[in-house]
Amino acid sequence: MPNVEVSLKDIGELVGKKLSLREFKEAVLYAKGEVDAVAGDIVTVDMKDTNRPDLLSAEGIAREIRSRLTRDRGIPVYRVRKSNVKLIVDKNVSGIRPCIAAAIVKNVKVSGNFLVQMIQLQEKVCLTFGRKRKEAAIGLYDWSKLRAPMHYRAYKPREKKFIPLEYKVEMDLDEILQEHPKGKEYAHLLEGYNRYPILEDAKGTVASMPPIINSQLTGKVSGKTKEVLVEVTGHNQETVNTALNVMVSALAERGFGIYSVEVKYPNRKIVTPDFSPKKVVVKIGDIREFSGLDMSNEQILDLLGKARYDVKISGKKVSCQYPAYRQDILHGVDVIEDVLISYGYDRIEPEPIKIAVVGEERPETKEADLVREMCIGMGLQEVLSFTMTSKEKQVEKIGLDGKKEKFVEIANPVSENYAVFRKRLFPELLDFLAKNKHCLYPQKIFEIGKVLELDSRSETGVSEKNVLCIALSGKGFNFTAAKSALQAIAENTGRKYSLKESNLPFLAKGRQAEIGIGNKKGVVGEVSAAVLRNFGLEQDTVLLEVEI
Repeated sequence: MPNVEVSLKDIGELVGKKLSLREFKEAVLYAKGEVDAVAGDIVTVDMKDTNRPDLLSAEGIAREIRSRLTRDRGIPVYRVRKSNVKLIVDKNVSGIRPCIAAAIVKNVKVSGNFLVQMIQLQEKVCLTFGRKRKEAAIGLYDWSKLRAPMHYRAYKPREKKFIPLEYKVEMDLDEILQEHPKGKEYAHLLEGYNRYPILEDAKGTVASMPPIINSQLTGKVSGKTKEVLVEVTGHNQETVNTALNVMVSALAERGFGIYSVEVKYPNRKIVTPDFSPKKVVVKIGDIREFSGLDMSNEQILDLLGKARYDVKISGKKVSCQYPAYRQDILHGVDVIEDVLISYGYDRIEPEPIKIAVVGEERPETKEADLVREMCIGMGLQEVLSFTMTSKEKQVEKIGLDGKKEKFVEIANPVSENYAVFRKRLFPELLDFLAKNKHCLYPQKIFEIGKVLELDSRSETGVSEKNVLCIALSGKGFNFTAAKSALQAIAENTGRKYSLKESNLPFLAKGRQAEIGIGNKKGVVGEVSAAVLRNFGLEQDTVLLEVEI
């Protein structure tokens, strides 16, 4: 978890109330932090939530504390004035690092605390929320040394030169990546591109080479700086906007003036920063049920106000607007968590258990165990595969159209082999067979496991199903063998099944069928020759996959 260093005196000034160390230790819990170390006036806070980049500075912590200790409630109001400054985005950055947002901050009063907190916030946001600058890289510049309009465009490695931060000599873009410490550290973010992004002003003065390094001329905020340009680049506009909102709102907490920038893309334009509040609706009954507290409507409104929400009750629901610098509200439960933080976990008293209860297995677990015993009785060997897998196995190798197939995906996968959640079991069993061709045939395996699919009707947007898959591989296995396994399963579970002709690309034509068994569905058939080749299988293989 990230550590944030703050001055206790500075926190008191930002809160508007002098705090003792003991008072701060208690109050910082509202910001999901704990005091880790103290050295005079400097306090190190261990932040427990990396999903709240807005809390990674003294300004953010003070804002969260102030709403609990004073009458300051609801969404902070930051006035954004129009600057008439334009930032023009060239189309040649679209395939490299396409998104950018910016703002100008005026009437800046540079102090030691300000510089420390801005550098700290910039680094922490880039490291955590920005995924080590991959998703968000932030630049701060002395605006007095730049001329509008600004331009964001890409140049060839030897086409542009500038003096990088903390250097005295000009370097071209390749030299920066190969010789500058920051260039070597973050060069992998631009690997494979023949052009590199540059932010420059109307005269061609380089401000920075995102996401690598600022220029020495403009990218250094000093005690003489009165106006600051803040910019963020990345691959997703919403992520970039949130990072900018975090930085700018922290500057606004110190009373500086915020001015907008018009970002002109080739086919659209946006104005940043945008502090328009976001909205979520929560049932009042859910707040009471999930918290276990019998709170009145007035209490709920007050607690949400302390958590920086603007709230309005309509019938049995509460409409909550929350600040644009937050991106962690994904579900009503996140709002309920903020209610409990405002209430105070230490005030919640546990209730004694009033009735004796006996746990038992869920019906679906019982059925899965029954089917598992039947498969073992049929001489099948159980295998287990990972729930996470690759699109290659789930789409390409089985002959499906990748453009039509939608998956529950990981946003930033470490490996392409574990980038999506499986939506069918049989590709994993075919991969298992491919890795065990050296074993004796016939090979008869099965797996019972979860598959996941996108489902807009579901509360989470995802539906999970329990699925049985049987794969039989060896000389002479055909449709009849797979159908026999289906019949045995149906008879022993007391269900009737029906077969319907199908034309699935991964099964052999004329030797496949769709299954209906109760309200469950499935497929049965012989694996096509093309799919067998894709997996490197040489033996006849049949499969049965059905929901249970």
